[in-house]
Amino acid sequence: MNKDTLRMVIGFGIVLVILIVWQMAFRPKPQPAAPTAAPVVADTVVPAPVETAAAEPEPAPDTAAPLPAALRADSAVPARTEVLENDFIRAEFSSIGGGLTSCRLKKYDAELVPEGEMLFPAGLWTGNGALDLSAVPMQVSAGRDSVSFSAGDESLGITRTFRLDGDYTLILETRVTGARGWLVQGGAGMAITEQNAKDDLSHFHFYARGDGKLKRSSARDLGKKPVASGTGTDWVGLKSKYFFIAAFDSGAVYDSSWAFAREDGRIGFGALTRAESNPSAIRLYLGPLDYDRLHSFGRGFENAVSLGWAKPIALGILWLLKFLYRVFGNWGVAIIIFSIIMKAIFFPLTRTQTKQMRQMQLLQPKLTELKAKYKDNPQALNQETMQLYKLYKINPLSGCLPMLVQLPVFWALYSVLRTFIDLRGASFVLWLKDLSQPDALFGHLPFFGNPPIGLLPILMGVSFIAQNMLTSTDKKNWAMTIIFPIFITAIFLNFPSGLQLYWFMYNVLSILESVIGLKGGRKWFKNKTRKEPGLKTAGTN
Repeated sequence: MNKDTLRMVIGFGIVLVILIVWQMAFRPKPQPAAPTAAPVVADTVVPAPVETAAAEPEPAPDTAAPLPAALRADSAVPARTEVLENDFIRAEFSSIGGGLTSCRLKKYDAELVPEGEMLFPAGLWTGNGALDLSAVPMQVSAGRDSVSFSAGDESLGITRTFRLDGDYTLILETRVTGARGWLVQGGAGMAITEQNAKDDLSHFHFYARGDGKLKRSSARDLGKKPVASGTGTDWVGLKSKYFFIAAFDSGAVYDSSWAFAREDGRIGFGALTRAESNPSAIRLYLGPLDYDRLHSFGRGFENAVSLGWAKPIALGILWLLKFLYRVFGNWGVAIIIFSIIMKAIFFPLTRTQTKQMRQMQLLQPKLTELKAKYKDNPQALNQETMQLYKLYKINPLSGCLPMLVQLPVFWALYSVLRTFIDLRGASFVLWLKDLSQPDALFGHLPFFGNPPIGLLPILMGVSFIAQNMLTSTDKKNWAMTIIFPIFITAIFLNFPSGLQLYWFMYNVLSILESVIGLKGGRKWFKNKTRKEPGLKTAGTN
């Protein structure tokens, strides 16, 4: 084994160790069992609203204020469940707390409310602090398209009405008496919807937009320090890998908002709305993390879709994939056609790269001669080598250009496919039931974090090796020919099978291109040797 190969093997080994240590260090803690009762939202710190100059200052409530007599009720009153339903969602509400106990998205078979918990229960803001009403039995008034919950009396009370508004949106109208405002309580957070809880939790983020600026906080950030913002916030929201919850005002702004990390790795949040307009209304979006749908609200919700630094390219890829799906009716076929289109677009660059690599390979005997001749004179060797490249019009750096150009496209494609909700549950062939998940046809390895092992990544690795064997200029460099593709394949094991499918098809097309280009390389070599008899082929004296 030569020194270059040894250094490469050591480098790959170091990178592999770093990956293993990273995976072990940041493996999430086991998820605790879901609580059997709704959490007491008031246990979290609710920041005091930021007062304007004309308003009277109020102390920050570190805990919930005790419930006054007007809001006390018999705790033995049984809960009553009310349902609002359309073609997109089925929302269930409880008369205890007047909040959302279930929100099932029919198309995606996903439940957004954590089991045994409640989203958006009633809550009031008074001069003495926050009043959590999540355990207060309420009077119910149900209509065909709405349901109302009320508690208290004229001295201190609340009435809140939920109505379906379109597909995944609810309108929450609230009227209060004897209070300065009411709370939007999302302390229960969003449920984990995916089988791979670790992957789902890694996408959990809190969003708040105020004064035209969008702030994003991960669960890890919030675990170090909860966030709170003052007046001017016009919407707050949570996102997971595929779903999004947002609470936004109709023309008004929140007086304050806050978010905190829960012990299970999820995120709780809340906001305060003043009762300056009575009744006041907000809208609640509980639906898919779909870029076009979120963009239609005109409030910047689409920024919760993580498309990375190559966002313009990602949007183009997203549009093209959706167009191909409308034409062919299958996401797997759409990805294959997309890979063919990408190969056609990059063909001029990759064709030049292939020709340059073949030319470099054909010049290896001459380069070997030069190395032997000028082994004690590196400067002369470099000059003679550059003269040889110039004579045969070879640019040693030309092989890097196609890779640099394709890098933004690959990153954009990765950003799209890893969170593209339309791939969730999309099947292609017999064993690929979900293109958003890694191919796990052969199960999981019992070490290194239990990565899945499937047919697609194996085929992709084999195609990488075949391509390298066709295009490699140095057949002795087995580390680059074999070890590097294996290393890349190991990284791809946890990638969505949709991305694995794309890269496998792209490799197959690249192999075909290399095979076709091989004859062209030999023809170039024969023509050059006729014009330049000084060029010696391998094995000539």
